[in-house]
Amino acid sequence: MIKVLIVDDDDFFAQLLAAMLAGPDVEALVARDMAQARAELDESDFDVVFLDVRLPDGNGLDLIPCVKQQVSAPELIIMTGLGDPDGAELAVRNGAWDYIQKTGSPEGLQLSFKRALDFRRNKQVARPVERRGIVGESPRLAEVVGQMARAARSSANVLILGETGTGKEVFARAVHANSPRRGKNYVVVDCASLQEALVGSDLFGHRKGAFTGAVSDKAGVLQRADGGTLFLDEISELSLELQKSFLRLLETRTFRPLGDTREVRLDFRLVCASNKSLADMVEAGTFREDLFYRIRAAVLRLPPLREMKEDVLAIAQHHLERICRDSRLGPKTFSGELKAFLREYAWPGNVRELIHVLEAMVASAPDEEMLLPAHLPQELRIQLLRARVGRTSQSGALLVPGQQQGPLANWSDYKKQEQERVEAAYLDGLIQASQGELKQALHISGLSPSRLYGLLNKYGRSLGGASRSQRQHRTGPGKTEEESR
Repeated sequence: MIKVLIVDDDDFFAQLLAAMLAGPDVEALVARDMAQARAELDESDFDVVFLDVRLPDGNGLDLIPCVKQQVSAPELIIMTGLGDPDGAELAVRNGAWDYIQKTGSPEGLQLSFKRALDFRRNKQVARPVERRGIVGESPRLAEVVGQMARAARSSANVLILGETGTGKEVFARAVHANSPRRGKNYVVVDCASLQEALVGSDLFGHRKGAFTGAVSDKAGVLQRADGGTLFLDEISELSLELQKSFLRLLETRTFRPLGDTREVRLDFRLVCASNKSLADMVEAGTFREDLFYRIRAAVLRLPPLREMKEDVLAIAQHHLERICRDSRLGPKTFSGELKAFLREYAWPGNVRELIHVLEAMVASAPDEEMLLPAHLPQELRIQLLRARVGRTSQSGALLVPGQQQGPLANWSDYKKQEQERVEAAYLDGLIQASQGELKQALHISGLSPSRLYGLLNKYGRSLGGASRSQRQHRTGPGKTEEESR
């Protein structure tokens, strides 16, 4: 998904530009002043930023450093209602991709946007990405991989968020593999397994005689990360006391081994992961706010497997081949029905659950060349059978809406009528859920403005919530709403 930020206090122009740029793979957000723009830039990564020069709370050019600090390094297009050669020179010198006038043609605005995207893609293609263990080509995954690659090339601390089993450690290793530190150590600390009594010695090391049993010097985990990458897995599990220790380490880049009087300086890149919302924990007082902002210079949000259905089979095939290879078994394939189940199952445990299911299937059918639904673990077989029975019991009820009996209609007619029924019902639900707000309706539906307007016109709906026929009924027979006014 291509994300665009439009910073302009001219609401009509901003919404018009957003509608022109919006599409299936483009999401356009609008900020009406510098304060709102800074908030959006702090919250999300963007690919392109359209920036107006004259804003209610200052000169838009003052936002350029904030835009350039983004890990995503968005392309910047400066906009102005008045031609200003000096402003154009200043914008280009500050790294803007283009400087355009609002009075230009829509085609010119779209052309500038397209060229900025082409330039951005060429930059990304020129730098190959090490994706070891990251499988899939869906737009959601490609977006995160791009963010990962851009973050890896910087020195920023990276926070990886995602549900359990989404592959946070795989992405952490990818950050290291794509960074300038890839030739150095990659050190993992499982925060959930740290014991308070031993953590000082384990993390920071100790000198001989520091405590009973310290018969020799011992290097801690942190020292092994010097020059490389330190990965704190499930950082949400750190106690407040340990959070304080890590905050000091990040601020000073020094620590003191137990029993030592000297500070040891460290140079490392920090990557953290959490399956919990650290923002909620900060609100609850269980995670330090100052540490939270220290570790989130770049944020990767990994999508759950249920949102990457187009990648499920590729991921499953990748791990099936690895499992068979590790078990010294011949290659195996999936039957058609099993493929359908793998795509449609919700996978609450994400990729980790998928791997466990594949391991169980291979163990139950070591000599079979094709895996079948019968090889699934019992709980999943039951779900598959229930779904199959449910489809069979409903198959006789597939009549054209309004028909109570008789044969099915022609497939094309039936498909068209069902599609129109579903579209109309969805619009009614969307109007109610969004309370008639355009921005909310676009956010919920994921539709472009032009597509949403087209559907509303097709079925006589409006974001006010009523159909044309309902509005005419309220205003009286033979009169439209406008005539009644």
